[in-house]
Order: sequence, then C-alpha cells, then structure tokens
Amino acid sequence: MGPSQKVIAIIELCVYVPIFFLAAFVVFRHGFRRQLGWIYLVIFCGVRCAGAGFRIASEANPNNETDQEWSAILQSVGLSPLLMATLGLLKRITDEVSLTIPSNSSSGYMNSLASVGAIGKVSGIITKRATAISRRSRIIQIAQLPTTIALILCIVGGTDEASSDPSSRSDGPKYFKIGIAIFIIVYLLLVFLTLITARDVHRAPAGERRVYIAVAVALPFIAVRLLWSILSVFTTFKSFSAVGGNTVVELCMALVEEFVVVVMYTIVGLTISK
Repeated sequence: MGPSQKVIAIIELCVYVPIFFLAAFVVFRHGFRRQLGWIYLVIFCGVRCAGAGFRIASEANPNNETDQEWSAILQSVGLSPLLMATLGLLKRITDEVSLTIPSNSSSGYMNSLASVGAIGKVSGIITKRATAISRRSRIIQIAQLPTTIALILCIVGGTDEASSDPSSRSDGPKYFKIGIAIFIIVYLLLVFLTLITARDVHRAPAGERRVYIAVAVALPFIAVRLLWSILSVFTTFKSFSAVGGNTVVELCMALVEEFVVVVMYTIVGLTISK
C-alpha cells in the first residue's frame, strides 16, 4: 500500500515551494537569459506546485475527473522544463569551452552535421539571431524548439483526454505519444552532445566544470523519469498510469528523479560565479 495522492502532493509542496524561491534567486543572480537554464527550474517548480494543488483537490472530490486529468497533464508537462534546463546548462558550458577553442577545430563532424542539407538550412534560419558562440551551441538552441513542440502536444493530448467529446478523447493518446517520442529524440541528442563536450570540458574554468558534472549526473535520472512516461503512455500497465497508477512506482521512477535533478541544478546555480 503506497502513499496516497494527497501525501505525495503535500511532499511536493514542501519540497518545491522553497526550491521555487531558491531557483528564482539563482535566476536573478545570473540574469534572465533563457539559455542559462535556471529559469526553467522556476517554471518546473511552479508546475509541480500547481499539480500538487490538483492532486489535493482530486482527493477532496474524487468524483471530479477534471482535477485528476489536470494533475496528469501537469505531470507530463514537467518533463519539458527539465530537458530545457539541461539544454540551457549544457549550452552554458559549451559556450565557455568555445571561448578557448575555435568552433571549427575539434568539432568538425558536428559542424558538418549542422551545415549539410536541410539541417543546415534550418540551423541558418533559427540561429540567424542566436547568441550561440559555436555550432554545437546552436544545435543545443535548436533542440529547444522540438522540446517546446512536445510540451504543446502533451498539453493538447491531456486536454483532449479530459474532454467530454468522444472523438477528442480518442485523439488525446495520439498527441501524448508523439510528444513523448519527441522527448526521447531530444534526450538522445542531449546525451550525444554531453558526451562530445566531455572532450573539451577540461578547458573550462574550474567552477564551470561543476555545471557539466551536474548535467552528466542528471542524465541517468532524467532517463528513468522519461522511462516512466514511456511506460505510462505506450503500455497498458495500470501501475504506470498517470491517473490512478501505483504511487510507489511514481515516487521511485518520477518524483525522486525530478527532485534530485532540480536540487543539483539549484545548488550549482548558487555556488558558481555569475
């Protein structure tokens, strides 16, 4: 017998309300540029607090399916800010490394990837006004676009599932699956870029290397969190369901992973120089 939805919601509020203010302090300290990543931690904490509110409301009024559905929607939305924050922090360390090495030296094959065919055209359009220093950094910026699209698809999918229209309900899972599929692609790209950056991270200032370490350590936790979403969307196992699923499974595969990543990123933001 796992903890109730209300207990989990109270734990989330106790965790994410103080982290919200710490993350907001980090944002003020480092600036509001989105690519720094910490602004997404503030968004994530806000989403989690709102989701906890819907959890508590659904416990108080079990017959209200809307509260349950919105709790599930906000749970799926949480993956997007985590990926965006990770991309932002990886971009920060990539820019630091790019200040010490030419962008077209040891990253030749990454440059080729960004300059051939359709990818090169998209890169040229999206990054025309970008602040990225290197091609690798621009690719990280571009990856934020499909992450945002996946977020929108998950919101649309969850809204459709909560709809009273049968046709809309049948379309809901489809949008969810497309959104999660995009998250998978973005995560694999994130792992690839993180591994490439490992060759150059020693060139960054000592304090900045902590940003890379935090990203590298966070990736396995994000993978488990993503796996939970995959199982909840692509399988029929009730334990992994976002609505009425096993709370112990959710706690072990989603909530703990999110908490570890958010705490790590917040601590890094508090300890490195502006």
